[in-house]
Amino acid sequence: MVEKTGGIGMARSEAGAAVDLSSPGRDVVPLYHRIYVILLQKISDGSYPSGEPMPSEDDLAVSFGVSRVTIRKAMERLEREGRVLRQRGRGTFPQPPAIEAAAAASPLLSNQISLARRTKVVVLEHGLVRLPPQLAEAFEQPAGSEVLRIVRVRHDQRSPISHTVCYVAPDLAPLLPRSAISSLPISATLAAAGVQLTHFQERITAVLADSEVARHLGTEVGSALVSMTRQAREGNGRVLELLQALYRPDRYEYRVEYSSADQGNGSPWKAMITDSGA
Repeated sequence: MVEKTGGIGMARSEAGAAVDLSSPGRDVVPLYHRIYVILLQKISDGSYPSGEPMPSEDDLAVSFGVSRVTIRKAMERLEREGRVLRQRGRGTFPQPPAIEAAAAASPLLSNQISLARRTKVVVLEHGLVRLPPQLAEAFEQPAGSEVLRIVRVRHDQRSPISHTVCYVAPDLAPLLPRSAISSLPISATLAAAGVQLTHFQERITAVLADSEVARHLGTEVGSALVSMTRQAREGNGRVLELLQALYRPDRYEYRVEYSSADQGNGSPWKAMITDSGA
């Protein structure tokens, strides 16, 4: 069930483009919460820069096509959580500590966020699907289970960099409406929304580009790509996100730096991972 544009839940963004407020789970998630998630995402990804006032409640109400009361409820939650600072006579200013805290707590997320801020993404697909049998073991769920699937292409001014397919546990879908998907990694978006991701596992290999991926990445069919599969788990071990990413090798590098604080005492070596657009 891929999400489609149009119908109930459509609003206008600040730029005048359509914003889809419909999302998986829309029947149980209040409208103000969906707007809260979108505003939080815009604060986190820098769409609302620190130090500059956000649009007024009246302007946001027009942009989203909702009442000012709905906007005020979303803004009040952002204020309670320390995501915005409201100053009488000056306006409301974004405070982006959540994503910065997530980056500080995880070098892996920090590197992903650094890359995201230098690139843009195009969302190709977004919607609930049935988990394919070949991914059931990696996601640790039965084949055919419902999951949220997000397909994106990341690029900068030079060329495409990666093609990613992300599967997310369905109970997290309300945190990831299509209108809230930005250049940030999905894991960083979840972390900014308060989801605790405590363990990441990655597998890297090489594959050949098929016709669809080659078209999106601007490469030849059969050309070599870097393939990375990543599992992200919460504290109890449940897999929350499964990411399949394909990178152009001329635009991506993956570095691992090993260090030890006390090599003489036999302390374990630690790895610092850096993945970035080349």
